[in-house]
Amino acid sequence: MLIESTTTLPRVSLPVFIALVFLIYSTLAFSWGHNGHSAVGVLAVEQLRPEVRKQLLQFMGSLDDEAMAKACNWPDEVRETKEWEWTYPLHYINIPRGDFQYLQSRDCPDQLCATEAIKRYATELGDVEASTEKRWQAFAWLCHLTGDLHQPLHAGFADDRGGNNYEVVFRDKQTNLHSLWDSKLIESRINSVPELIQLLGAVPESNVIEFWSPVLVNNWTNESHELAKQQVYPASIPIDEAYEAASWKLIQKRLNLSAIRLALIINSTLKKEQ
Repeated sequence: MLIESTTTLPRVSLPVFIALVFLIYSTLAFSWGHNGHSAVGVLAVEQLRPEVRKQLLQFMGSLDDEAMAKACNWPDEVRETKEWEWTYPLHYINIPRGDFQYLQSRDCPDQLCATEAIKRYATELGDVEASTEKRWQAFAWLCHLTGDLHQPLHAGFADDRGGNNYEVVFRDKQTNLHSLWDSKLIESRINSVPELIQLLGAVPESNVIEFWSPVLVNNWTNESHELAKQQVYPASIPIDEAYEAASWKLIQKRLNLSAIRLALIINSTLKKEQ
């Protein structure tokens, strides 16, 4: 069962709201990197049905690359503000070591985690009675959190804070495993969103599942958690070339899969308006 947030969201006019997005946009850090989250949005929009694109455009204003960059990175930016600091837990989900599957009653009892937030914002995206601002925000959260959930360490372990407390050395510089996966591996190879999109390429439409159900998000959570357990933690603190190459290959797969699944959510949710 989905719940409404216990936090009252601030009400501002749409022009002021968009202005705040521009103000914050270039000042803060991003998970998956700015390029990664932007690419997920752009690639997902490319997979939307024409009638769904038309519906989405009504409350997004634009579906171009710049609009995707703003929306899909917005949740990382606003969590630094007092009004949105309550959203920090929405960016990840922790599962205990030794457990293989997400259990909502144990892992997210307050429903403030990535898994439950994706379900909630999918519902809000399809709410035809909601304001333009609220539906814009719902898309932004869906784009961002679907990307976050497919970064394996966002479905990792609480005891090392999803790899934030796991120190590594990458190309002779000290960092942590979470940062390595969030951005450093991407930034070491990619300089721009168009470059990343070109590398990832258009996702074949045949790979898109037609049926959407919120329970799928539990499966995606388990999938990411298994990757965190089996493939993400390196054999040595200095990151070697073999690990770097394998991790970069997996990151590309995860970003593409994020776009596929984001498109699935949007196509399935907005088609109900017809």
